[in-house]
Amino acid sequence: MMILSSKRVTSFCLGQLDQAGYYGEDVESIVYKLLVAADFNVEAAERGIIYIDEVDKLAKKVGCQEERRDVSGEGVQQALLKMFEGTVISVPRKRSQNGLSHGCVEVDTTNILFICGGAFSDLGKIISERLHRCPFGFGTPIRHELGDYALTNALEQSRLLEEIENDDLIAYGLTPEFIGRLPIIVGLTHLTEDQLVQVLREPKNAIGKQHKKLFKMNDVKLHITENALRLIAKKAAVRETGARGLRSIMEGILTEAMFEIPDDAGEGKEKIIAVLVDEESVGTPTRLGCGAKIFRDDGTLELYVYQNNIRVPGLIQRPKCSIICRLCLLVAFSAAKLWFYHTFDCFSSIYT
Repeated sequence: MMILSSKRVTSFCLGQLDQAGYYGEDVESIVYKLLVAADFNVEAAERGIIYIDEVDKLAKKVGCQEERRDVSGEGVQQALLKMFEGTVISVPRKRSQNGLSHGCVEVDTTNILFICGGAFSDLGKIISERLHRCPFGFGTPIRHELGDYALTNALEQSRLLEEIENDDLIAYGLTPEFIGRLPIIVGLTHLTEDQLVQVLREPKNAIGKQHKKLFKMNDVKLHITENALRLIAKKAAVRETGARGLRSIMEGILTEAMFEIPDDAGEGKEKIIAVLVDEESVGTPTRLGCGAKIFRDDGTLELYVYQNNIRVPGLIQRPKCSIICRLCLLVAFSAAKLWFYHTFDCFSSIYT
């Protein structure tokens, strides 16, 4: 197991880079940000990790003319080649308040671990075309045997990414030299519904916990049912937005309640005490729901939960369950008392 120190890890987005710094930052700024993350410790920075996101944005521009250089696409790939292979780069030291640098320092990138990632949309179509090169003619498999060419299912795309090869990335727009300096290529699978539910509920800063704390600041309790969490995760899976799309779905459900709570102190309005998100609030994966349900009177939430047979975490469940528990305890107590009287002779006469 390798433990990564936060002082030697940095993340960078390629959307603001170009080859020569015409309208963006130079490629050397990646190493400078690693040096900043390492508190300008050169030895620690030379053993650091750089994660470069949105590498798919570096693909060759289709409409770029041959006489003009693609400085934001292929040009950045060419500029990163030497850095990946290992070279000594001069980066500025700490900058003063006036923006002036105090000299330069040399950083060797030989032992720096570079990790590149990206969404690579429509890459599955290229892989599908390579796997099924004969879609016409006699002996062609049936359409359902070829798979879904529309690639509407996110899990199906994940399965296709497991068959990725260097030729697919070259056809996507990355140069062979750039791919050759990245020896390990891994296709990640999309999040399942169970994993999306975990994102909503388990992390320390989970979206559900954030909204509950936000409502608690106004003395309002937010309750989310288990089935509602499943529907929210299913909506995000259908839209193929991943974990980032969970917040937009949750915001759409709670928008009316969040606008209503600060305005509940008006004349003739009772204070909101609870908000419930159930299956009707979320709706179906293809249709919008009615939004979160607002409760103003004491006991109305418990009554609604009991009448509609809804299980809400943090609330006392239906009275039927408590009655069954009481009956079981009564039977157990009677059996124990009967055994006690028959076991000890001194209590037999009393029992008789």
